[in-house]
Amino acid sequence: MLLRALQGKIFTRYPIFYFYLSYVLLESLLRFYVYLSHPGFYSRFYWGTQFVSVAVGYAVIWEIYRQALRRYPGTARMAKGVLLTVFALVVSKVFVNSLTGPVWSPAKSTAELERNLRTVQGILLLAVVALLAYYAIPVGRNLKGMIVGYGFFIGTSLIHLTLRSHLGDAFQVWWQYLQPAAYALSLLIWCAALWSYQPNPQPQRAAGIEEDYELLAAETRRMLAQVRAYLARGVRP
Repeated sequence: MLLRALQGKIFTRYPIFYFYLSYVLLESLLRFYVYLSHPGFYSRFYWGTQFVSVAVGYAVIWEIYRQALRRYPGTARMAKGVLLTVFALVVSKVFVNSLTGPVWSPAKSTAELERNLRTVQGILLLAVVALLAYYAIPVGRNLKGMIVGYGFFIGTSLIHLTLRSHLGDAFQVWWQYLQPAAYALSLLIWCAALWSYQPNPQPQRAAGIEEDYELLAAETRRMLAQVRAYLARGVRP
C-alpha cells in the first residue's frame, strides 16, 4: 500500500493516514527483530510500543474527520478540538488509575488504555458517519474505504478486548493469530479503496452543517458572555 501510495502520488493526499500505516509497518519490523534477538525483552517492548500504536491510531480518525469536513472549516476546527480533548481525557484517566492502583502493570494499563481508546474511536467513527448521512455529504471511494477498513479493525479489536477481559490471558493465544488476520483484512479493504486517488465529489446542494455550527458557536458565545457578566457582578465590592 505504501509503495502504491508513493507511485500513485496518493501519499500527500492523505498524509496522516499513511503516517499511521508507516508506523505500524516500522513497529512490526522492530517487534520481529526484538522477538528474534532479545526474546526476554520482547514482552516489555511489545506493551511499550502498543501504547504508542493505540495512540497513533487516533490519527486515522482525525484523517477521516479532516477529509469528511474539508469543505466545512468551522465544523472541522470544532471537531479537532473535540478529538484532542477526548484523547487527552482518556489517556489521563488511564494514567491516574495506574498511579492510584495497588499494583502497576504495563500490560493491564495498556490493555485498559486500548479498550478505552478503541471504544472512543468507535463512537467518533459512528458520529462522523451519522454526520455524513444526516447532512447528505457526498463521500468518495477513498474515504469510504478508510471508514469501512478502520471500522472493521476497531470492531474486531473491541471483541478481542472484551473476550480477553472475561476469559483472561488464555484468550491471548488465539488472538495472536486473529489480530494479524483482522489487520490484514483491513489492509485489503484499504488497498482496494485507495488504489487510485478518488476525491469526495462536490455536493449538489448546501449541506447546512456550517450554518448549524455558526448557530451553535453564537449560542456558546452568548452563554459564556452571560457567565462572565454574572461572575463580574459577584466579585464586585
